[in-house]
Formats: sequence, structure tokens, C-alpha cells
Amino acid sequence: MSNKGRILLFSYAFPPMQVQMTPAVFKPMAAIAQLGFEVDVLSADSFSPHLPLDMSLLPSAEKIFSKITRLNPPSGLIDIMQRHSGVLSRVPDLMTVLHQSAYEYLMEEDLSQYDGVMTWSPFHSINPVMVRVKKQRKNVRWIAQFSDPWAGNPLEVSKLAKLWNKWHEPHTVRAADYIVHSSAYSLELMLKGRPANVRRKTEVLPHVFNKELYPQRQKAKNPRITLRYAGVLYGRRSPESLFWAINKLYERRKDLKGMLTIELIGNVPSEMLTTAAALSLPSGTVVNIPTVNYIQSLELMYDADILLLIEADIRQNLFLPSKLSDYIGANTPIVGLVPPGGSEDALVGLDCWYARPSDITGISHAIEGAIEHVMANSQSPWCNETFKHSFSGERVALRFAEILTRIG
Repeated sequence: MSNKGRILLFSYAFPPMQVQMTPAVFKPMAAIAQLGFEVDVLSADSFSPHLPLDMSLLPSAEKIFSKITRLNPPSGLIDIMQRHSGVLSRVPDLMTVLHQSAYEYLMEEDLSQYDGVMTWSPFHSINPVMVRVKKQRKNVRWIAQFSDPWAGNPLEVSKLAKLWNKWHEPHTVRAADYIVHSSAYSLELMLKGRPANVRRKTEVLPHVFNKELYPQRQKAKNPRITLRYAGVLYGRRSPESLFWAINKLYERRKDLKGMLTIELIGNVPSEMLTTAAALSLPSGTVVNIPTVNYIQSLELMYDADILLLIEADIRQNLFLPSKLSDYIGANTPIVGLVPPGGSEDALVGLDCWYARPSDITGISHAIEGAIEHVMANSQSPWCNETFKHSFSGERVALRFAEILTRIG
């Protein structure tokens, strides 16, 4: 029996499912388990070809978590028709087809054995399941975590999903015993127009890093100063300003020419690599590395000399990307190309280098500052160590434990 208590993690994003939220769910819940809680998991099976797999976290998941149950959609005629509908199976997300399976599982379980049920969104279709459960099991304590805005999400393009979100969000806000966001901006969006007493059951907790997931060795020695970006680039999230900034840096610091490598890890549209700015850089400066699994990405972050956080040039970013916590945990200097919002606030707290995505001169100076730190070969920290620790799994797990005590 656990020393601390018992938790049911209810999240469709869980290893080996390869979605952005999978590591963001795994890391804090693993830290909670390592704190002394027994954590059971209710998740999704690999039922959709649209959801690729990443096996790199699976061995750790099977070792850390007490029991893992994976759901499949029901097999009735209506259910099969829903899954094959291009609309019904995707509003609000691909996991909506698991609603009945998840509800039936939860209703058959003795939920009184748990100190709390913790859900993680997206996928947002998980929340109506718990709203329905709470109507029948009012004593179940539910902590709902949100890593991005829900209703009012500026990145949502589907009109049907927008209507679905607007209808369901108020029910979740009322039914959940506690609501956690990873960004103060997304929390404020959810609280807009809500009664003042709702704020008393909310908190902002960042995405975390787990130090044991990184290589337990000395960092690699790179032949050239290596700047790495990990993730997908598309649309307004572009490396174009970075390329112009490096060109500008070379104009000012000719001694650096030929000393830098920019590695873009993941899918990059070919047209982004053939612009005038990209082609103006010395041959071999820009390297595109194919997508790697999650653990490999952490190793590449760990062995970089500088990590690049590239965000879209927008008015305000309501998100705090989970990738930033991975960067912080790698203990590698970070340069951010970020708009106002959660990422900029975090980089200010870290006291490291950043500029707006359109500020080519600012980016050039930010990169130069990070390069000088690397070239100095100094043992001095590159960031505010106290603020960095606020992103650690151990720290955030303790705060989740405090919430469980509060609602218990």
C-alpha cells in the first residue's frame, strides 16, 4: 500500500501514444508516483492510425505506474459509423469515440479507493466523461489540468469544435473540484466571465522536467558550436528571422563565421530551408535532422551548446510549451524567439537570452550573448537556478500533493 495515497490518472495522452501532450502528462505523474503515491492509469489503446507510436517512454511507464488500462471504442454499429465519420469522430478530437467506454469503465470501478482522479487535456473530450461521472458519484474528487486554452482557443479553426468547446467548458468548470493550468494566460481566458469564487479552486503549475530522463554522463564536445531546435516548424513558426539574425551576426563578428551549426530536429518544410536568408549562410551551417523519439530528443537537447525556442510571431502566446521545460531540464543555454506571453515570462524568470520573433537585431545580439557564454567555457550557471527548480518534477509533484490535501 502507498505511503502517500492513491490516484487515478485519466488521460488519453500516455505512452506509447505519440502526441505532444504525452511527455507533459507522463513527467509530472511519474514525479507524483516517485513522491510515494500509487498511481493507476486509464488511457487509450492504439486504435487510430492517425496517432503514431513512440515506445521510448513505455519501459519507464510500465515500471513506475501501478496499473495501466487502455480503452478501445465500442464495437456496435453506431459506434463504428461514428468512427468512420470525418466529422463525428473528430469533434472535438479523435478521442471522442472513447466517451462511452471511459464512462462505463469509471462507473464500474470503486472510485472511493482513490484520493483523487486527475485528468489532463487535451484531449478535451475527456472532460464531459468526468462531468457525467460526477453527476453520479458526487464524492469523487476531480483535478482537471489544462495545458492550453479550451473555449476561446485562438488556434482552433473548426467552427463545430468551437461550439462544442463553448458548450462543454462551463460544465467542466462547475464540476471539477480543482482546475490547474500550465499558463496564467490560458487560465485567465477560462476565468473570464466566471463567478469570483471559481478562482479559489484554480492554480497555475508549469510543465516539468524529470532529470532522470536525461543522459547521466558528461555533455558531448561538439566540433562546432551547435545550436539546436527540436520540434515542428510550419506557417508563422519559421526559422527565417533566425537565419537573417545569424547573417547579421556574421557581419558584426567575422571571427564566428564557420564556427556555428544550426540543427533543426523534426519536420521542416523544404521551402523554409531554401530562402535567401538560409542560402546566404555558409554551406553546411543549417542541418535538418529527421524526427527522433522523445528520449533521443532529450539527449540531443542535453548535448547541444545552445537550444533555440522558436515561436510564431503573434500578438500574444497563451501557451507555455512543454518543450520549454525539456529545454530547461537539459541544463543547456536557451535563446528564445518569443512573442509576449508564457514563454517570454519564463525566459525573463530564467534571466537568459530572448528577443521577439521579428526583431532580427535583437535575435542577433541574444545569440551572440549565448555564444559568448559558451565560448568563455565558464562554470557559472547560464540561468537563475532557483527559478529553474520551479520546473522540476519533484517541486510540482509536491504542489499537486498539496492540492489533493486541500480538496480531500
